[in-house]
Amino acid sequence: MSDKKMTQVEFTGKASEYFGIWIVNLLLTILTFGIYSAWAKVRRKKYFHNNTLIDNAGFDYHAKPVSILKGRIIAFLFFLGYSYGGQISPFVTVFFVVLFFVALPWLVVRSSIFNARNTSHRGLRFDFVGKIKEAARVFILLPILSVLSLWLAVPYAAQQKNKFLMSNHKFGLSQFDMKATVGSFYKVYWILFIPVIIAIIGIVAAVAIPAYSDYTKRAGQHSAISVPYGVGFVSVEPNESVVLAANDVEEEVYRVERVYSDNATVDEAVAEGGMAAETPVVEQVYSDNTAVDEAIAENEMADEMPAVEQDKTLEQLMKEEVDERGNASEKSIENMLKNPSAFLAGIAGMLIYILFIFGFAGYIKARIGNLVWNNTTLDDLSFNSSLRARDYIWIYFTNTIAIVLTFGLATPWAQVRLARYRASKLQIVGDVDFDKFVGEKKDAVKATGEE
Repeated sequence: MSDKKMTQVEFTGKASEYFGIWIVNLLLTILTFGIYSAWAKVRRKKYFHNNTLIDNAGFDYHAKPVSILKGRIIAFLFFLGYSYGGQISPFVTVFFVVLFFVALPWLVVRSSIFNARNTSHRGLRFDFVGKIKEAARVFILLPILSVLSLWLAVPYAAQQKNKFLMSNHKFGLSQFDMKATVGSFYKVYWILFIPVIIAIIGIVAAVAIPAYSDYTKRAGQHSAISVPYGVGFVSVEPNESVVLAANDVEEEVYRVERVYSDNATVDEAVAEGGMAAETPVVEQVYSDNTAVDEAIAENEMADEMPAVEQDKTLEQLMKEEVDERGNASEKSIENMLKNPSAFLAGIAGMLIYILFIFGFAGYIKARIGNLVWNNTTLDDLSFNSSLRARDYIWIYFTNTIAIVLTFGLATPWAQVRLARYRASKLQIVGDVDFDKFVGEKKDAVKATGEE
């Protein structure tokens, strides 16, 4: 391929130019309660199409805003039915979910046809000839197979999806042909499986280990409350833990031991300990002359406490617990501020997590993009894509930081930057004589599927 002519794809859009289009689109969309969004979409796509050049000739976008608006109204009504149908009956929500998945193949095909037939280069239109039956296999059956196979079929599903979308596109009468094999997709995805598995294990461990530690701590906790009286005291401590498997509620059964003065007999102590274990305990300081019957009677009276007082006590305890958690949270924030290294470590951890997400997306975008384009032909033309994962990661990361710091105003700059990078890494191999391509008249397609 090295001796063939290489034609570079270019993107000539500028962030300053597109910012004017973007900000007007945003303001008018807000002022018209979303109605102008259809016109905004046409303006945006037309700008990016016109500024994407092959041999100094740009693409064009021909969709009508009114057609897009009709599609969006239908999509909006469907969304309202899904969102508020559950208030009538849960079966209504289920109906809309099932309807969406049943209609998904049709939506994918109609959307692809709409976008293709409204895109042209040098006056020649694109087209899409995929069938709904094949779309159902690719977008419904294969995802289900991926889940049932514990994600082992994901590379195969990805290969079939990209082949369906690429190989069913046409430029005039000439059809694209993607020849990337299933094995090549597995090579891309297998590299991801190892770090993903490690990340999943790490996340599970980070959640499970502290939870298990807290569980064992609570299960094996022993406490003692001692109240002196006279020459003796009452000791209340956990006797055993009964875990109810149905709802993981831990119930502590208490044993009450009473330590007597020298005048108390061993039999009395044993008798009182056995009775106390079978009855709820209310902390009460007794004198040496308090009888066992009086203690039991007082405990029974405590059981007959009015429900209002018990509820009030529970409410007070809950309030105290919330206050304690709030104080603990405030103390943790104060400690974090007093310890800058801990604060910086938290920020570093968050950045590492973000980079991991961007790394996953950047790797897939670059490797799959190269795999698809480098194995696609259009008659005697082929393509050369040289996207790099590290470039994608850097662009995604810096774009996100810029958008956050500017409260969204850097969005046009981020979009133009990404479009320029993608174009700069794609070349057409062969003689780009577009006069040899011929087309045919195609009927207009409604935008319902696209929206």
